[in-house]
Amino acid sequence: MTVTVAPVAPDDDDTIAIVATGMRATLVEVLGAERGAAMYDMDWLRDRVRAHLDPARLDGRVFVARDPSGEVVGHAMVRVDHDDRDEVGLFSTTWVVPAWRRRGVADLLVDHGEAWMRDRGRDVAVTFTHPDNDALVTLFGRRGYVLTPVDDDFVRLRRRLAEPGEADH
Repeated sequence: MTVTVAPVAPDDDDTIAIVATGMRATLVEVLGAERGAAMYDMDWLRDRVRAHLDPARLDGRVFVARDPSGEVVGHAMVRVDHDDRDEVGLFSTTWVVPAWRRRGVADLLVDHGEAWMRDRGRDVAVTFTHPDNDALVTLFGRRGYVLTPVDDDFVRLRRRLAEPGEADH
């Protein structure tokens, strides 16, 4: 089955709601049902997606992966952010529907996010996650991101973005 990846349109309320639901699912998977569901309400999550689609609020983008029927099977939200004094590309959330994991969907989403970051002139990409988010740590680690503990609740994964065809360092 072929998966396609495309940016979300700012007026696509249905897809925005699906991405917000995926953000909630990520929190529940990593932090547990009680803590994950209590962190943010759905209105806040939908607004966070919209912020990544509104250039007046953030320089960001939301990508979704769709199966051949058009159903959303994953997403990645990216934006320009600051890390130690430098502007970097930030993956603020990456999630794939469990049935579609280990099929290359996350790599496609990260590929699109990194290309967007390079197009914005960013040469470093980062993401932050909970130390127990083994799936995300493995995904980004496999791609050359270096893990640095931040505190008990977060680790940072960071790497230099190579130009297409250039070896990563």
